Amino acid sequence: MDFFSQQDQARKRTSHLVLLFVLAVAVLTVLVNLVVAAALWGFDEHLVGQYQDVTAAAGRGYMPGRLGLFAYVTWQQWLAISAGVLAVVGGASLFKWLSLKGGGQRVAEMLGGRLAATNTDNFYQRRLLNVVEEMAIAAGMPVPPVYILPDDSINAFAAGYQPSDAVIGVTRGAIEKLSREQLQGVIAHEFSHILNGDMRLNIRLMAMLFGILFIGLIGRMILDAALHSRSRSSKENNTLPLWAIGIALIAIGYSGVFFGNLIKAAVSRQREFLADASAVQFTRNPEGIAEALKVIGHGSGSEISSTEREETAHLFFGQAVPWRFGWFHTHPPLEERIRRLDKQWDGRFLPPQSPEAATAADPELAKSSNLAETVGMVAAAAVAANSSAGSQDTSTDVTEPESPTNAQAQPPSTALQDAARDPYTARALIYSLLLAAPTANEHEQQLDIVRQHQGQDVYRWLLRLHQAVQALPRQHHLPLVETAIPALKQLSASQYQAFRTTLVKLAKADGSIDIFEWCLYRLILQYLEPVHGDVRPAKARYGRIDTVMEPAAIVLSYLAYYGHSNEPAAQNAFKQGCQAAGVELSLLPRPTQLKPLNQALVQLQQAYPHVKARIIKALVACAQADQQLLDVELDMVRTFAALLETPAPELIHTHTS
Repeated sequence: MDFFSQQDQARKRTSHLVLLFVLAVAVLTVLVNLVVAAALWGFDEHLVGQYQDVTAAAGRGYMPGRLGLFAYVTWQQWLAISAGVLAVVGGASLFKWLSLKGGGQRVAEMLGGRLAATNTDNFYQRRLLNVVEEMAIAAGMPVPPVYILPDDSINAFAAGYQPSDAVIGVTRGAIEKLSREQLQGVIAHEFSHILNGDMRLNIRLMAMLFGILFIGLIGRMILDAALHSRSRSSKENNTLPLWAIGIALIAIGYSGVFFGNLIKAAVSRQREFLADASAVQFTRNPEGIAEALKVIGHGSGSEISSTEREETAHLFFGQAVPWRFGWFHTHPPLEERIRRLDKQWDGRFLPPQSPEAATAADPELAKSSNLAETVGMVAAAAVAANSSAGSQDTSTDVTEPESPTNAQAQPPSTALQDAARDPYTARALIYSLLLAAPTANEHEQQLDIVRQHQGQDVYRWLLRLHQAVQALPRQHHLPLVETAIPALKQLSASQYQAFRTTLVKLAKADGSIDIFEWCLYRLILQYLEPVHGDVRPAKARYGRIDTVMEPAAIVLSYLAYYGHSNEPAAQNAFKQGCQAAGVELSLLPRPTQLKPLNQALVQLQQAYPHVKARIIKALVACAQADQQLLDVELDMVRTFAALLETPAPELIHTHTS
């Protein structure tokens, strides 16, 4: 599946939606002008039928020689009314857009979602989080936060402006009624929406439709005012024009929404077919998503109870609103989706999975595990040698897990994965990735930095985890950082600032920043900075590769030099990268600092998806020029892909050191 071309198509669809939105607003403007003219006619006591005195009418601003509603509004008034309509619709759309500034998190909370704790012991939530982690690896992106919706139906959604602020929402019914394989299909479907560029399109749809709907809301307010005025006035006929205006504006506003929903449904239905196909690519299993759809058809349904469901129906995996008319359906018919995935389907649906079957399929997951027990014996020697009483961490927003116990030792990978899922220990885990070997001169200095800036408790967890980190192959270090992102997003603003400061001090402890430290820090900024700062998505500006030749040459040169020890090898790798992208570039002198790389990436972030695709293709070819993918090359390609908000190619998950 070519996700880059799909992202470009999503952008084109956004342009088409803007055009349709402009046309809809133009029609609304004309209709509102007619309503105002009709209201003025209704207020005129002298002209109930035909005009009796054209001269008098002209003296009151009417246009001589014209009869009907058009005689009551001058062209200046038409312009003023039109400007007012545009201001109202545009202002309402902007208000809605700003209210969704929080990205995926804001949408999830609006729908009543509750953030799933990354260190949860709940069987169903733990299984869901594991599946999301698996799909994130398959998609080549960090693990997004997961929200649980309280509905018993089967549904899910992905929301956000870009992968860095994306969230996954899943209903309680989906995690309890679907098997692990079926749940994988649903989550893979949502990841494809993220990578296809559908999320920003969906949020723009929400903002545009709200702007049109606001005309109807104004009409409702006018109608309420008329009802209130009538109850207080003896001259009931004085409120009739207000009644007429209110009813007319309601009709106009909701008519706009009517056609807007038709547009939204048409766009959404086509995107759902694409997402279904992409889910099969991720999971390599068409049965998973097909069976999930069959369970929905069996009777579980996909309806959402939230009052915001009509506004957000196009976000979901299944039909969230039970529209009576198929025109408004945001999703293709269930049977049609199933038959596209399962050509041999016999028409029978599947019953939901029982709790017994779920736990039998994942017996180990059904056992409750405590993070401290998992880590317990991994670094027992370090704990015995270094743990001592001391000051507590002054940051209390995220609580510390229980102290380690003498539990049975777990594999280091399990211990580190569990540590990555806890908001408290995730910080110590990231610090341990930056900690130098015990024989290095800066090792003790780094330990002092953590103890001084994070407290004795984080320091002790650092010691407990470091032995397991040392045993972890290098190619798994950055994926572990990406796994920790959801937990780290739960840090408070003060905790995050202290965390970020400590990272910088640890990286600079030896007087320089190496490429791994740079990659780790850039990933942290990419996915955590939007949570605590005002970071706006990069706006696409460069639609041709020749407009970003200089920054592309810089990025490719850095990768060529860091991945190859000598000049001829770097030159050959650079050349192969250029050939893969179909460009002619010149290898720059061997870099001595990272500032030019940062500046080049800022410019490349403003390229269109198809341009980024060629750059990523060049980077991969450069890294594999010598038929192997080194740790440093793997880290750089992974980080470049994350910074460019593009799916990392599958080949970066295969590693030869």
